[in-house]
Amino acid sequence: MPFPPETLIAVPLIALAAYIILGISGFGSALVNIPLLAHFLPLQTIVPMIVAVDFSATITTQLRFRRDIDIAELKLLVPPMVLGILGGVTLLATLPARITLICLGAFVAAYGAYRLFTPQSAGAISRWWAIPTGLVGGLVGGLLGVGGPIYAAYMAARTDDPARMRATLSAIFSISTGLRLLVFLISGLLIQGEVWWGVVLMLPGMFIGLTIGHRLHGRLDRRHVAAFVSVLLLASGVSLLLKAI
Repeated sequence: MPFPPETLIAVPLIALAAYIILGISGFGSALVNIPLLAHFLPLQTIVPMIVAVDFSATITTQLRFRRDIDIAELKLLVPPMVLGILGGVTLLATLPARITLICLGAFVAAYGAYRLFTPQSAGAISRWWAIPTGLVGGLVGGLLGVGGPIYAAYMAARTDDPARMRATLSAIFSISTGLRLLVFLISGLLIQGEVWWGVVLMLPGMFIGLTIGHRLHGRLDRRHVAAFVSVLLLASGVSLLLKAI
């Protein structure tokens, strides 16, 4: 196995924490996984590795809550998302690793601060916002693997129904990860031995974490969970910036 001992220990534990959060909230696994794993592995290995694991996780969640999916939202959001993913994966394959790491750290820290200090409330926005949402979410997802917050912000502004939001986000993530998986395969980023060793290390944590998260959903105060995740994102984003700089 091409990993040092500390990576062998860290990867399953990070996966466990990330997928507990996914099971509770319906999104957020990549936001926890990628910045923490970036302290142990290069991004060009992490992003396709997370996409492969996330595809299994989001499909599982989508099938479980498929009755609450809002199909109308998907019809408008998915086409621009495809264009964004193509652009993002192209940048991932060509940008210097240090620049990509700085972009990831800045994005994660900024989102963590936004979630921590901005009240989260549902509002009414036009469904046509799905077009820029899909484009930007696909671009950030293809490049950094963390397009989830963009989709989540859009859905939070479209509905205040937690079941509808979680199910629709799971469907969005299933489509997004499936598309990225295909593009990573074509580009050759998925054909790395380290990627599949990482997948093997993460899968047990993913299944256990989802099981725990689904059982905790509805039992925990969502505000406390959101605050904890926000602090974690802010800290991990800043640590990545320090590492890159």
